[in-house]
Amino acid sequence: MITPQTDVYLLKVPLEMDEINQLTFASSEAQFNYFNSLPKLSDDDFTYQRKDNTIRYPACYDDIIEYNYVMYRNDAYSNKWFFAFITGMQYMNDHMTAISIKTDVWQTWQFDLTYKKVFVEREHVNDDTVGKHTVPENLELGEYVVNGNIVNSDLNPASTESNATWICFQVSDYPDNDGALTPTLGDDVEGRKIGGVYSGLTYLMVLTSADANRLIKCYDLAYKADAIVAIFQVPYGAINADSLTITNHTSTAGSITIARFSGDISVPTSLDTLQISKPTTLNSYTPINGKLKTYPYCYFYLTNNAGIETVYHYEDFSSNPNFTIEGVVCQGMSIKAYPTNYKNSTNLGGYNFGMSCGKIPICAWNSDYYTNWVTQNAINIPLSLGSSLVSSGLGLGGSIASGNIIGAISSGLSAFESIGNIINQTYQASITPDQARGNANCGDINIAEKRFGFTAYPMSIKAEYAKICDDYMSMYGYKVNEVKIPNITGRRNWNFVKTIGCYIEANIPQDDLQEIKSMFDKGITFWHNPATFMDYSQNNDII
Repeated sequence: MITPQTDVYLLKVPLEMDEINQLTFASSEAQFNYFNSLPKLSDDDFTYQRKDNTIRYPACYDDIIEYNYVMYRNDAYSNKWFFAFITGMQYMNDHMTAISIKTDVWQTWQFDLTYKKVFVEREHVNDDTVGKHTVPENLELGEYVVNGNIVNSDLNPASTESNATWICFQVSDYPDNDGALTPTLGDDVEGRKIGGVYSGLTYLMVLTSADANRLIKCYDLAYKADAIVAIFQVPYGAINADSLTITNHTSTAGSITIARFSGDISVPTSLDTLQISKPTTLNSYTPINGKLKTYPYCYFYLTNNAGIETVYHYEDFSSNPNFTIEGVVCQGMSIKAYPTNYKNSTNLGGYNFGMSCGKIPICAWNSDYYTNWVTQNAINIPLSLGSSLVSSGLGLGGSIASGNIIGAISSGLSAFESIGNIINQTYQASITPDQARGNANCGDINIAEKRFGFTAYPMSIKAEYAKICDDYMSMYGYKVNEVKIPNITGRRNWNFVKTIGCYIEANIPQDDLQEIKSMFDKGITFWHNPATFMDYSQNNDII
């Protein structure tokens, strides 16, 4: 006769046979205490219980139909508890029910497993530092929206005249002749290095349109209109006041305040810094997972408001994104913004990741053709007229005295024509339109709207999609695609892990081991607290 030495408990458990969700325990003792605390029927009057077999349980079918789980121990052979799902019940008689069982391989062997490095496709990470995990998730993102304050550069950061621009004349000579300017600017134009590049031309700068008009007039009066090579505008802050000599002048055109460079300008002028704050929310939604604070869920793009824009990822900056904006004075201005703390670069190390500013349009201007012509010919016209008259008088008198009437008439016509030609040249000069120079199409909407420079637009997905993505990552962790030991624990309430080609060492039945590895390859969620099992509303921070 065989002495019954097997304990069998029928239990009600939250686990299911699909093994998509499982419970973890710190020890076998904690495991036993949990299962033993569940609603159960227990009996120790059983003979040896075979694995994945049938239990003939002495109870009516209807009395035990609500139980879905079994734990048993063959006392005569070991103290190990085996855990199994009830796969079916069959009525035998009013006092006997046949119960089919299948081993719960995870609960039975979880403390006998040794994990090896394998390819982990996704899991809950144990370091959620923003920017550490950027493997694409390929989730639906919807449309992007502006996420926060748009940041504009100010190219006049230290100036009280934030809307002012220098009107810069690039000239080959000074308008000092005939006392056009008092005091004079000098005898000869001096070339300088501007931004490290030598120019044989010089720069005369004024701040107002009225001064610009007077300076152009001075060149006309000094018959040097062609000495103005170009006129262009420069942001006020692009020129350091310490590098300028500013003088007031009187002229026949009126009073003018003119600025000139007092020496070489060897380095670019620092115009501004552009600082962008990293986001804490996405379209008003506050994400739980740090990965949502990286691209493509949020980013910002920088535009020069002239057709060029570049996307930047917040996670590529060591802190809040910071850009330095520098410029060099030239026609159209040469201005560039570049990051100083981007992709492990510092200061100028981020220069090649920068963006050039849109060009400021070259100005157009009128030169008074008549004034220039008259001024240039002020001496020549009287001399020409006098010469014509004298030569004509002598010629006419000689012809008449000699009786050469035809010669006299011919000579008279020649003198008349000479004088007429001179007068006609003066008339033609007076009716010739003023000469337009520079860029006739110099208007620019960005200048008019004070949008010249750089603008940073913070962007993110909509709150609706942010929550969808966040919930997904909260349930299933991140795609990591890394060869490592899977994270079975590390979170407060649950860890999800999915592997490819899982490998585990264990001295257990091979069919059970293969089933455990298959669980990992399919993806499984490990719950660490039975009281919060399957409750995704719980806090699941890293512990």
